[in-house]
Amino acid sequence: PMPTDRDLFQSAIDMVDVAARAAYLSANAPDPVQRGRVERLLAAHAAAGEFLEQSPADENLTRTGSFGGATGTFAGADPAATVTFPGREERVGAVLAGKYKLIEAIGEGGMGSVYMAIQTLPVKRTVAVKVIKAGMDSKAVLARFEAERQALAMMDHPNIAKVLDAGSTESGRPFFVMELVKGVPITQYCDERKLTPRQRLELFVPVCNAIQHAHQKGIIHRDIKPNNVLVAMYDDRPVPKVIDFGVAKAAGQSLTDLTLVTGFGAVVGTPEYMSPEQANLNNLDIDTRSDVYSLGVLLYELLTGSTPVDRKSLGKAALLEILRIVREVEAPKPSQKLSSSDTLPSVAANRSTEPAKLSKLMRGELDWVLLKALEKDRTRRYGTANGLARDIQRYLADEIVEARPASTGYRLKKFVRRHKGQVIAASLVLGVLLAGVVGTTLGLIRAENARVAESKQREVAEENERKAVAAVEGERLAKLDAQENEKLAIAAAVAEKAAKLDAETKRQDAERNLAFAKKGNDILGSVFAGLDPKANYGTVAELRNALRDNLTKAVKELEGSAIGDPLEVAQMQNTLGLSLLGLGEANLAIDVLSKEFTTNKIHQGADHPDTLTSMGNLAEGYKLVGKMDKALPLLEETLKLRTAKLGADHPDTLASMHNLAHGYKLVGKMDKALPLMEETLKLLTAKLGADHPDTLASMSHLAEGYRAVGKMNKALPLLEETLKARTAKLGADHPDTLASMNNLARGYQEVGKMDRALPLLEETLKGMTAKLGADHPDTLMSMNNLATGYGAVGKMD
Repeated sequence: PMPTDRDLFQSAIDMVDVAARAAYLSANAPDPVQRGRVERLLAAHAAAGEFLEQSPADENLTRTGSFGGATGTFAGADPAATVTFPGREERVGAVLAGKYKLIEAIGEGGMGSVYMAIQTLPVKRTVAVKVIKAGMDSKAVLARFEAERQALAMMDHPNIAKVLDAGSTESGRPFFVMELVKGVPITQYCDERKLTPRQRLELFVPVCNAIQHAHQKGIIHRDIKPNNVLVAMYDDRPVPKVIDFGVAKAAGQSLTDLTLVTGFGAVVGTPEYMSPEQANLNNLDIDTRSDVYSLGVLLYELLTGSTPVDRKSLGKAALLEILRIVREVEAPKPSQKLSSSDTLPSVAANRSTEPAKLSKLMRGELDWVLLKALEKDRTRRYGTANGLARDIQRYLADEIVEARPASTGYRLKKFVRRHKGQVIAASLVLGVLLAGVVGTTLGLIRAENARVAESKQREVAEENERKAVAAVEGERLAKLDAQENEKLAIAAAVAEKAAKLDAETKRQDAERNLAFAKKGNDILGSVFAGLDPKANYGTVAELRNALRDNLTKAVKELEGSAIGDPLEVAQMQNTLGLSLLGLGEANLAIDVLSKEFTTNKIHQGADHPDTLTSMGNLAEGYKLVGKMDKALPLLEETLKLRTAKLGADHPDTLASMHNLAHGYKLVGKMDKALPLMEETLKLLTAKLGADHPDTLASMSHLAEGYRAVGKMNKALPLLEETLKARTAKLGADHPDTLASMNNLARGYQEVGKMDRALPLLEETLKGMTAKLGADHPDTLMSMNNLATGYGAVGKMD
């Protein structure tokens, strides 16, 4: 049967998003006359609520935000300004459940009305009461209202509005009571107080923590935006509060016995803030990463003053075009958005920053963090709201963010910024290159010695030739007619001639080898050309750039057969490639290592040990630049060939198995990574023994794999066993033992066993300080872990 006007109206009014309503009516009201009637009803309903909006001239009104889609104002001074919503049974002055007196109507949404009320029993306090709207008692609306009530009741977090009570009116309509948040949207709060970008980031972190708490309770908000993140003052301190779980979706459990699945064709959310997966007419496949995307949009607006998708563009577009923009149009870099904006001066002023400084501040890490949160492909976003919060905290602490592969150069830049004058890393890189040059010089000396020896052999051969000629001449003068003697003389002459040719060939080979050695020495020597050991380079980056430029020139000069034997060239390419990897120039290293791999494959075969080694080095280069689509096939091929060539339990085969498992883990393929980790540990135990360092490293790797998929019941025993074995095998102060101690402490911390975690964290820091020094990165990491542990148990002093 065709739906009635009432059916269409009740279903459409339940949809808080205008675009969703339009899509619903297009699908269910094909008759333009009927659709016109329903649209007029909806317009009249909307007009009836317009008096809730704050008048610019009313200085006594302070915005409170929204509750479950209801927006309105809180009258602070004039009781006469109280308004009531016509057409509902519960009015101002009524008492619900004998203890909640309705004082003022402060908001109304698609499915409920919100009142400020006074609770009289068992304590007297001001609260917010939400009552389902009259006429909105369909099963779908009741289910959503019940879902919101239960969702909020499940959560207990200082940054989420608390549910205090629930019940039903005399007419049977449900209501629930929650704390009254007297605040303003977070963007408005930040702009009014002209908070700096750092202050905005610090205020944003608790919002991420609140959303993470909701996710842990199985709740997805699905409508994160400034109006649903209010900032209120508590004890003169700003506290953000997340409100309005009216469109929340259960992430992993049923909140009520009634269905919560959004109907086909409905779109839930606000277009500027919704994730790409929400922008589908049937958005059933929504998970917690959708909220991570919306958090990214909110942070983008806090820092740049606008959302990634321009509101004016969305306002002019049709519904399907709006959804396409949300799904497909990539967010511009925040730094580019600011640089090209006409409003940059006012945006910078609201952030107490100069325009040029604000644009520069956004470049780099903040660009990376925001673009990772706003990835259209959710598998490339932060996996959790906590992941986004942790990267923001790393940025605030001037630590390395995870939003991009951390190259050696990026790590050096961070290290120098935090530890002025400490450039040990540069010395290590120089040591690697010096080792390569020393090896080449030794080869040159050997080639020179070979040349001297061959020269002596040539002189001996020439002397022998003169003697042979003299003997022949003597035999001729003596007119020796003996035929046998003549044959012998001829044979001797031929042998001597052959010796001469052989000596000449060896001489030419020696000269070629010497030329190759000299050329190779010139190429590697050019790496240090122009670098003054006494020069005072301002930063590690300057020295690294000089080395990189010289290495780049050396790579261009090294062109295969043009300077010598291809396999010798390949070996030199291997030295240069590994040096480039050490400098963080992975892309340039990939070019050199690719040539080495091709040469070895052509001249020695696909399964030769050198070929397989170069294949592994090339895969490592691709891993460093994040090209796992190229790295994984190489890792898989290396394991396949080594298994066939060397056997399943050969150390090189097991190393390939370990590397492939790590590759699978990097791309999140834990269903492939974990079986490989388990098989590697099994084979290493059988091959090398349970207490061998390689076996213990594999055991630690498997434990971290179990942690990654949340199998702490398997991870903890392995972590405990690894620590015990390493202590016995390597000693209590060995770096590997201290690393195991740290990993076990983190495992205890994850399962809430802080009484076990804290002593281990303290012992780890003590051992790291004594073994590695107070300023070693591992010591500082251990210090940070211990601080986090103290914070977890409330020891803030």
